[in-house]
Amino acid sequence: MREIKVAIAGTGAIARVHCQAIKEGGGGRVVAVWGRNAEKAADFARQQEIPEHFSDFGRLLKESSAEAVIICTPNHTHAELALEAARAGKHLIIEKPLCLTLEEAQQIIDTCRRQGVLACYAEELCFVPKYLRAKELAEGGALGRVYRVSQVEKHDGPYSPWFWQVEQAGGGILMDMGCHSIEFARWFLGKPPVKAVTAWMDTVLHGDKTQMEDDVIILLEFEGGQTALLESSWALLGGMDSIVHVFGTRGVLHVDLLKGMGLRLYSAEGYGDWPAANRGWTFPDYAWCWQNGYPQEDAHFFECMRTGNQPLESADDGKIVLEIMLACYASAAAGRRIELPYRPPAGVRYPVEIWLRSRPEKR
Repeated sequence: MREIKVAIAGTGAIARVHCQAIKEGGGGRVVAVWGRNAEKAADFARQQEIPEHFSDFGRLLKESSAEAVIICTPNHTHAELALEAARAGKHLIIEKPLCLTLEEAQQIIDTCRRQGVLACYAEELCFVPKYLRAKELAEGGALGRVYRVSQVEKHDGPYSPWFWQVEQAGGGILMDMGCHSIEFARWFLGKPPVKAVTAWMDTVLHGDKTQMEDDVIILLEFEGGQTALLESSWALLGGMDSIVHVFGTRGVLHVDLLKGMGLRLYSAEGYGDWPAANRGWTFPDYAWCWQNGYPQEDAHFFECMRTGNQPLESADDGKIVLEIMLACYASAAAGRRIELPYRPPAGVRYPVEIWLRSRPEKR
C-alpha cells in the first residue's frame, strides 16, 4: 500500500493528535509541518520526528513532497490555507469547523473539484468504534424505528486562548463542539436533510473571558420526521461528557464514549493536551486516539486519496453543518424556529455575530 505523504498546518494540540493518529492508523506519513512561528514549527518537528518544518506556507507547498495537507489552525485561517493548498494541487483534510462563511465553503468545494483534489472534513465522531457499533445496532433493527437522537458534548472550556476570540474562532461552543453533535446526528440517521432548527444559547460561566456563547441546546427537525436534541457546553465542571442516547419505537440505546474504561482519575489541575477538559474526575483511556476515531478517520481519508473514492465526510458535509450552525445563531437571536435553507444577513463575517447583534448589552 502506497503511503500518502502529509503536511500538517499548525502546531497545536489537534496537530499532535493527527500525528499520533497517522502513526497508529497507517496509510500516511507526515513529511512536513508549517507554523507561523518558526521556532514553534521547529520544536514541533523535533518532538514529532518530522523531517521538514516551514514558517512560510507557500514554501511548504512548493518545496515539500506532501500530497495532502491537514489544516489544524484556528478557525479563521481555514479557508485561506485550504484554498492555497488546493490551488497547489494538494488533497485536504480540514479540521472542524470547515470555515466561517458559506461563501468560503463553496469556494473550497469548487476549487477542490476544479483541481481534482479531495476536500475531507475531519469529523472523528463518525469513526468512533462505540458509535459505529451503535449505528450498526440501530440499522439492524434493534430499536425499531429510530425517532430521536440525543448527543451531548461538554467540558469546562477550551485549551487555547484563541477559542475565546470572535475574530479567530467565529463562535463559541457551537463552533467548537456543537458542530460535532450536529454532524453526529446527521450521520447516525443517514444524513437526511434538516428542515428546521430551534436553538437556545447563553454565556453562563465564562463572561470574564468571552462575549460568545459557552452553553447551547439545539433541536434539529429532519425531513423524515426524526429529531435530534443536542447539548454542547463549556460550562460543565468536573470533567468531560460525550454521551449518546438513541430512542426507537422498540428500544433505547445509551453510549458513553469517555467513561467505563476501567480507569478513574481525579486531577485538580488537569493533564495531557487538553488540561481544561481533564480536570476533576476523568476516565483515562488506554487507547484514547483509537477510541476517539482519529486513526480510523485519517486512514479512511488516505484510502480515498489513493482510490479516488468520495470520503465519508467531505467539505460538502462541512458546508451543511455550517449552514445549520448559522441557523442556530439566528434561532437563538430571534427566539424562534428557523427553517432551512438559511442564509445569514449581508455583512456577517463571523457566525456568532448573528446572535451577538441581538444582545447589545453583552458586546
